[in-house]
Amino acid sequence: MKKRLSFFFQLNVKWWVHGLIIFFVLLLAAVSALQTYAWLQRDKIYPGVKVGSFPMGGLTQAQAEETLQATIEPIRGQGLIFSWRNRTITVPNIVSATADPDLAYEVISYDLAKTVQRLKSFGRQGSFLAVWRDRLSALMGQAEIEPIFSWRQDKALDILKSNLSSLEEPGQNAGFLIQDQEVTVEPERVGLVFDYEAAISEAEGQLLNLIFKPIALSLKQEAPTITSSYVNALLPAAQAFLAGSDVTVNYASSTWPLKRGQLAETLEPRFGGNGGQEVILGLAQDKLSELLLPARQAIDIPAQEPKFRLAGSKAVEFQASVIGREVDIEATRKLWEQEIINKGAAELSVVVSEKQPAKQVADLNNLGIKELLGVGKSNFKGSPRNRRHNIAIGAAAANGTLIAPGEEFSLLKTLGKVDAAAGYLPELVIKGNKTVPEYGGGLCQIGTTTFRGTLAAGLPVTERQNHSYTVSYYFNEKGLPGTDATIYDPRPDYRFKNDTANYVLIITRIEGDIIFFEYWGTKDGRQVEQSDVRVWDRIGAGPTKLIETLDLKPGEKKCTETAHAGIKAAFDYKIAYPDGQVAATTFTSQYRPWPAVCLIGVEKLSTEEEAKESETDVASPEPAPLPETEPENPPVVAPEDASAAIIN
Repeated sequence: MKKRLSFFFQLNVKWWVHGLIIFFVLLLAAVSALQTYAWLQRDKIYPGVKVGSFPMGGLTQAQAEETLQATIEPIRGQGLIFSWRNRTITVPNIVSATADPDLAYEVISYDLAKTVQRLKSFGRQGSFLAVWRDRLSALMGQAEIEPIFSWRQDKALDILKSNLSSLEEPGQNAGFLIQDQEVTVEPERVGLVFDYEAAISEAEGQLLNLIFKPIALSLKQEAPTITSSYVNALLPAAQAFLAGSDVTVNYASSTWPLKRGQLAETLEPRFGGNGGQEVILGLAQDKLSELLLPARQAIDIPAQEPKFRLAGSKAVEFQASVIGREVDIEATRKLWEQEIINKGAAELSVVVSEKQPAKQVADLNNLGIKELLGVGKSNFKGSPRNRRHNIAIGAAAANGTLIAPGEEFSLLKTLGKVDAAAGYLPELVIKGNKTVPEYGGGLCQIGTTTFRGTLAAGLPVTERQNHSYTVSYYFNEKGLPGTDATIYDPRPDYRFKNDTANYVLIITRIEGDIIFFEYWGTKDGRQVEQSDVRVWDRIGAGPTKLIETLDLKPGEKKCTETAHAGIKAAFDYKIAYPDGQVAATTFTSQYRPWPAVCLIGVEKLSTEEEAKESETDVASPEPAPLPETEPENPPVVAPEDASAAIIN
């Protein structure tokens, strides 16, 4: 019995040892296989990884970027195509200006470098288990990476609506109609409008999946929310309101008389009572704003920032801060609905809110504004009248700006709202087959000059974007591109940080065709080095792009843009601080080729295929060549500065 047990025990131990050996051999083989697999794919994207619906596995980063470049070429070449019956509307990759390149902006922008980096990183980040989970999911076809891109949905909607609004019949709520001192009901109307939400959603899906085809537009009903039955119930109250006496609007010692009929024109039925479920008699805010325009013009005062201007060692300008004020239309509407509709008041007041300046005059005491740190300048010779006007307005807005120690300066924030109220003049921009006015022309001259002043003053740039294509206004003194900065609300912005121990003051001036940005503060011993600009990879502009339009007489041709060659440019910038630290940056700019653009008047817009043929049948005159100074080692952009190389 003992012998049997001993034999059985020895047999079990033997099998247990053999099993353990086999397990470790298999484990070692599996680990070796996995490591061999990882080694074989060391310079490539892991097999099975896709971007959108395109397989990218087995490609190097360079091959992947080249593949993606070819994949998105339809978007760069023709943009997004929307169709309605026999009509097509194009949302271009770039909206181009008819006269001023500052108004051009990119609607759709893919970041291929970051997309490829995301593809390459898949299966290489995280814990051991996470890494192999990702690699196995790729092999099983479950690794679909979204491309990194941005697009201006608001601008795409603007283009669609500007081209399609004439085909729509918007819905309308029931309302009041006042004629001969009598209030009647204006019936509601069911509308028929394009389903923009569905179109934009499909467009975003195409941008994510990298599959581009015409997007069919569809109409949908726009039902009114307030019907005649609601308004009929309010007729007695509306008639009583119309029969009331005239009113007087008071503010301080000023008064403005209002006829009862004028007030009655602002009446509207809207949801408001019973938790927003009941239709009540109210005042239309947009109509009330228009009615109060004379009072607003007298009352509204913009906030005024403190300014302190130096020339040499003397202060030649001082401006105290002023608290601004403006009529609060929404609060005034609510007050008037209570006072005149509910109480029948004959005298009304307006609600005025204060607008505090960003800085107080006390902030200007002992700020260390004592010497010139650097000067940036640019030349806008040849600019049209509106552009010159806008440059002067923008320079005035930036003049006297104070940047606190440690504060990040934003040029868009400093300029504020760019519209007619701020004094700006519009320029024409091509959107689809139409030319429409937009504000902002000339402000990239401000951005470029601010950028150059920042470099001269030795301050770190935190956000800067070059233009989509070369613009002669922004060539340096040697006639080379690469030192420009574009801005467009809300992005791209131009920003830098005041990393000195004192305030920095910006003073602007214009002399003839030259605009100067002076940076004043206290020098701390830092030294600045800036290399010459080097350019390389010049690409021809390509054939002239002809755009059919109904805005010109048939046969009339108007060329709105000259040809721009594509090119790359870079320069090195270094700040050496007194404590021995050195901040080095390479500012790289990539300018895409851009053909001459001409509008040609037609009686009827061509079909999509005919339009494509007409866009490429004229050779663009080649722009004057730029000297090429290709470096032996092309500049590499650090990750934090990678945005500078993106076309915008």
